[in-house]
Amino acid sequence: MNKIVIISSGQPSANPRAIKEALLLTQNNFDVTFIYCPLSPWADEFDKKLFADNPKVKWIAAGYHPTKNKWEYKFARLRRKGWQIINKFAENKFESCIKSVVLFSQELLKEALKHKANLYIGHNLGAIVATFNAASKHNAKAGFDAEDFHRGEFKDFDKKQRITEAIENKYFPLMDYCTAASPLIGEAYKKIFPSQTFTVINNVFSNKYLKKEKLIIEKKSLDLFWFSQFVGPNRGLETVMSALNTCGDLNIKLHLLGNISEIYKTFILRTVKNSMKVLFLPPSSPEQIFTIAQQFDIGLASEPSFSDNNDMALSNKIFTYLLSGNCLLLSSTKAQKAFSETYPNVGILYQIANVEELSAALRKLYFDRSLLNEMKANALKLAKNELNWENEGQTFMKLIKIILSCN
Repeated sequence: MNKIVIISSGQPSANPRAIKEALLLTQNNFDVTFIYCPLSPWADEFDKKLFADNPKVKWIAAGYHPTKNKWEYKFARLRRKGWQIINKFAENKFESCIKSVVLFSQELLKEALKHKANLYIGHNLGAIVATFNAASKHNAKAGFDAEDFHRGEFKDFDKKQRITEAIENKYFPLMDYCTAASPLIGEAYKKIFPSQTFTVINNVFSNKYLKKEKLIIEKKSLDLFWFSQFVGPNRGLETVMSALNTCGDLNIKLHLLGNISEIYKTFILRTVKNSMKVLFLPPSSPEQIFTIAQQFDIGLASEPSFSDNNDMALSNKIFTYLLSGNCLLLSSTKAQKAFSETYPNVGILYQIANVEELSAALRKLYFDRSLLNEMKANALKLAKNELNWENEGQTFMKLIKIILSCN
C-alpha cells in the first residue's frame, strides 16, 4: 500500500483543502498520515470530531498548543524572534526564512522526517520545507498545494514578501508537482516558474452537502450570508454595511459567521443604522456550514482586492454557496469576474466598493423573487453537475497516480 504524508503548518479544521485530499486518498486505499501544527484553539473541538469520524487517517500534531503548552509555546515565539534577527543579517542561511515566519517549522520538519512514505504533500507555504526535506530523505516524491498566491498576499513589497519569494524561488522548482486553488493563481505562478506544472484544483466540496431541491417558499425578507474563520476588516463588509443602510426600507438581514473581536463587532453595530439587521453566528465546523448556509437566500463574496492574492483567489465561500442553493453576490475581483463571466446565471457581479451597485442588486433580488429563485436553482444545478469534489477529486487522483507511477 502506498503511503502518503500530508503536512500543514495549520490545523486540519482550518484547512478544508487538505482534509478533502486526506479523506479521498484514504477512500482510494492509500495509507495517509496528516501532520499539523496546533495553532488555533478555536478549531480544537472541530478537530476532535474530525479525528473521531476518520480514524483511518493518522493525525499527528507537531508543535505546542497555545494554552495546553504555554511555556513551550512562549519559547517557540521567542525562538522565532531570534530567527528574524538572524534572517535580517544572514538572509536565508540555516533556513532562516522559514524559521523566521513559521512558528513550528522545526517541529514540523522533525516529525515529517520520522515518517517514511512514497509521497509528501505540503499545504500552506510554511510546510514546504518539511515536505521537500522529508521526501529527499526517504527518496520519495514531493508535491505542494498553492492555496494562495503567497508572494502576492502583501499590499506592498516588504520583508515578508521578500522572505516568501525566497522560499518559493528555492522550493517550487524542486517539487514533483504543484496544484493551485484557482486558474489565476496557477497562471501567475506558471509565469514565474515556467518549468513547473500547476494543476488547478478548485475549492469545491462534495455533492453529499448538496441542498435537497424543493419548492422555494415566497417570503417577505431577504437573508444574506457571509462566513470566514475570522470576521474583520479588508473583506469588503464595509461596503455591504453601507448598502444595508441605503436599503433601510427593506427587510434585509445580514448573517455573519466566524470569530470576531468585540472591537469589530461594536464597529459593525454602530455602522449599520438598524443593528437588528445584523446577526452574528459562532464559528462552525466545515461540515456544519452547509446546513447553516442553506437557510439563507444570498451568499456574499465581497472581497475588496486588497492584494494580488485577494484579486486572484476563488474562495471556498463561492462553492459552499452553490451547494447550499444560494444566489451569489460577487465583488469584481479578477477571479470572481472571470467566474461570473463563465457562470452568469447564478448571481450578480458588482464593482468593488460600489455601494450603489450593490444596493441596486439587493433591491433587484428583493423585488424580483422569480429571478432570485431562478438563480438559486441554477446554483444547485451547477454544483450538482459540475463544480463539486466528485469531479475535481478525479483530477486530483489522476495527478497522484501519475506522480506515484514515476517512482
